[in-house]
Amino acid sequence: MSENESYGLRVEKKIDAMQSDIRMLSDHVTRLTFINEAHKSASEENRKDIDALDLKVSALEHKSSMQDGGISVIKIILALFAGTVISACVGVGASIIQMSQELSIVKEKVARLEEVSK
Repeated sequence: MSENESYGLRVEKKIDAMQSDIRMLSDHVTRLTFINEAHKSASEENRKDIDALDLKVSALEHKSSMQDGGISVIKIILALFAGTVISACVGVGASIIQMSQELSIVKEKVARLEEVSK
């Protein structure tokens, strides 16, 4: 009988040890489940934040491209204006030179006429 009792006690001890291990594993699984749910929730929040930032970046890129287009238009307008001003200056300079030459010719003719009339 003592063998049976010791066998029964050993089995009970093993069962108690197994129950303790199962309880510990169950607690561990419960903790990991809570941690997993927290990570899942944080991941969903991060995804929402990333999507919101993606929309903001898209809006900023759109604004930037619009501004770049506006700057290009302003550059073209300034180049046309500068070309017009330079053309006007060249035209005025050419007409001044031409008038100067014509005035020189007229002065020369006047001088000849004065010599002839003396």
